Amino acid sequence: MSAPRPSSRRIGGAGGAVPSTAAGAGAGPRRAWIPKIFAVLFLWPLVIRLLGFDGLPAVAIVVGMALFWLAAMLIERGFAAEAELAGRRLAQAPKLPAKLLGSAAAAAAAAIVGLFATPGGPLLAAVYAGLTFLGCRLAYGSDPRTDRDAVAQAAGRAGMKPAEVLAVLDEANEKIRGIEQAAAGLRSRELQERIARIAARARAVLAELEKDPKDISRARRFLVTYLDGTRDVIAKYAEQQHEVALTSLGENFRRVLDTIEKVFEEQVEVLKRDDRLDLEVQLEVLETQLRREGVH
Repeated sequence: MSAPRPSSRRIGGAGGAVPSTAAGAGAGPRRAWIPKIFAVLFLWPLVIRLLGFDGLPAVAIVVGMALFWLAAMLIERGFAAEAELAGRRLAQAPKLPAKLLGSAAAAAAAAIVGLFATPGGPLLAAVYAGLTFLGCRLAYGSDPRTDRDAVAQAAGRAGMKPAEVLAVLDEANEKIRGIEQAAAGLRSRELQERIARIAARARAVLAELEKDPKDISRARRFLVTYLDGTRDVIAKYAEQQHEVALTSLGENFRRVLDTIEKVFEEQVEVLKRDDRLDLEVQLEVLETQLRREGVH
């Protein structure tokens, strides 16, 4: 087994945060190979038990294999949540401690197999379970946690409740994911790259708001309008892309994307300068652009 790598982090910590626009770039969530390997390794003992008509041990092995596979799925879910939250200063940790539950599922698998499919007895089964649980925790780490102090401080600066701050950020991040999912239906690599830049710019706006959340309540309408508008425009274009890709409507779509990207980039610079967001003007820009180009 390779040396364990720390994977838990305090969400909301101020030091050493990775910019949100780069979070997870170039690498997907880690995979939980060890429980999967154990699930596969039990295939041969299962065959032997079946050939020997050992019913209870065979059932125990099947249950153990299923639990090991479930453990791998849960741990990978935990890694996916961790990757999604990486680099965010303020975030609500998942309510489901997936890595912990995955480790417990692996321990239960080891206990069941040890108790019903080996001659070791309850004591040895308990040892198997304990070592399996400890090994999973060392290998895969703990689940991310919410830094409640950081969230409370941010809420104080924004004049909002902590739950409201997290709700604004989570809502915006969910809408960005919706934009990326809508973009996956586009055939054009060029358009997909443009939309990826827009998503990166939107996350940069959120990163600046997390650093200094005083404008977060005012930014909510701006974010919702722009992110919803972007997602809806992409989805509508995707439905008609075969017919309109080389028409004037296709060019209008590109101009709208240019405008959206430019506005997000401008807002990032405004926030970096600690200026107030010029939200009403920017909302009018989007609404006017959508009406003029006829793509919404």
